[in-house]
Amino acid sequence: MCRVLAYRGPPVSLDELLYRPDSSLVRQSYDPQQLHMVNLGGFGMMAWDATTPDPACPWTYRTTSLPMFDPNLEALARKARTSCLLAHVRGIPLRADAGFGPHNLHPFHFPGQRWAMAHNGDLAGHRRVRYAILEQVRPDLREQIAGSTDSELVYALLLSLLDGDQSDPATVVAAAAGVVSALRAARREQGIEQSSALNLFLSDGVSLVAVRYTLDFGCYATDSLQAVHATANSYLSLWYTVGEQYGFTDDEWQMSGNPNATDAVLLASEPLTRNVTGWIEAPEYSALAVDGRGDTLCIRSVELDV
Repeated sequence: MCRVLAYRGPPVSLDELLYRPDSSLVRQSYDPQQLHMVNLGGFGMMAWDATTPDPACPWTYRTTSLPMFDPNLEALARKARTSCLLAHVRGIPLRADAGFGPHNLHPFHFPGQRWAMAHNGDLAGHRRVRYAILEQVRPDLREQIAGSTDSELVYALLLSLLDGDQSDPATVVAAAAGVVSALRAARREQGIEQSSALNLFLSDGVSLVAVRYTLDFGCYATDSLQAVHATANSYLSLWYTVGEQYGFTDDEWQMSGNPNATDAVLLASEPLTRNVTGWIEAPEYSALAVDGRGDTLCIRSVELDV
């Protein structure tokens, strides 16, 4: 079911986000605390740095290798710093059609598009609704789909539904609501009523958007409870923490400084730190919009009533 991390704030080293915290994203690939499966399908990240040429363009790292055994990633993480990060470890089922390969690694970022996206979840029966959804995707975006995942299909649809000021996170939230509506309609036509998680994380290097949503939660494709995977028995988690600066302070990883500050935010599938008192669980059926266009971050929770 994957694990995802998004950060926006003062520059920090990648090491402080990917490796060093108590429950870092790399550790979550093999030892997640809030997921009953490991995530060994690959790793991907996009990071933005205002000090680099063309700061609006992220630098990218993707590999099908396991991140805990990737010396190149570890060496890079010790040296590189970022003010905005979107990173993903991929979990895939153990079956022949799981779609393992570099073309299916997150985050997705089509050339010329502002927003990148990573997905935590699994859309049941997505091959049955794929062509109905593709009809709603703009032709120029449709031809950029390179992989076979439900995630990339959702990303292409979301980009097609963006309407308005694309620098405004509210525009992305509205498009995400449109994605939910389109998927719900297509699934209804195919008679698909199976719990399908749709936790989305998006960034343009300035702002962040996270969606916590499940279609048909509580519905399963079998009458045998023993055959239902453990991940279907609970709502996929999404957490965030806000503060002045993230780092190692007072012998623990945490947001520190003025507790009322909104200079830094971490969004994650599960908390990165041993002490979780500073983390807030995002509501079910909601979106978090982190607007980074001002002097401080503006964070808003939006109910997705679709």
